[in-house]
Amino acid sequence: MKQIDLIDKEILKILQEDCRITAKDIAAHLNMSKTPVYERIKKLESQGYIKKYVAITDPKKANKGLIAYLSVLLNNHSQKDIEIFSSKINKLKEVAECYYVSGNTDFLLKIYTKDMEDYHRFITQEFSNIENMNRFYSTFVLENSKQETSFEF
Repeated sequence: MKQIDLIDKEILKILQEDCRITAKDIAAHLNMSKTPVYERIKKLESQGYIKKYVAITDPKKANKGLIAYLSVLLNNHSQKDIEIFSSKINKLKEVAECYYVSGNTDFLLKIYTKDMEDYHRFITQEFSNIENMNRFYSTFVLENSKQETSFEF
């Protein structure tokens, strides 16, 4: 993958703040013409620096006010068992993020549910039915003091 230059880094910084900004507006900010900025954006997309454009929504407005992290320990750790577990987890709409991790547990999951009653339903009716789990631990978010979605390049 080709290294990006200072102009590409500035374009990424601008897009991470507001992905709805036009190439024309970015070009004006950078004192460039629109076409080279547009071409650079397309290059950043094709090289995988830009994965997708999204709107960041408020979970509470979506009736998902309870955030929990689940630390999961599996019984079996073969590649096939890990892939099966990941595949089943990826089908659960409550799971926003799933990480295969090192340390005392095997997976770390970020879960969004309406409330504790909804979380209980999720755990007992959906999550606990997945095979190969030895045990899991829940950690509940009390307050979010920082959440970043942009990176420095």
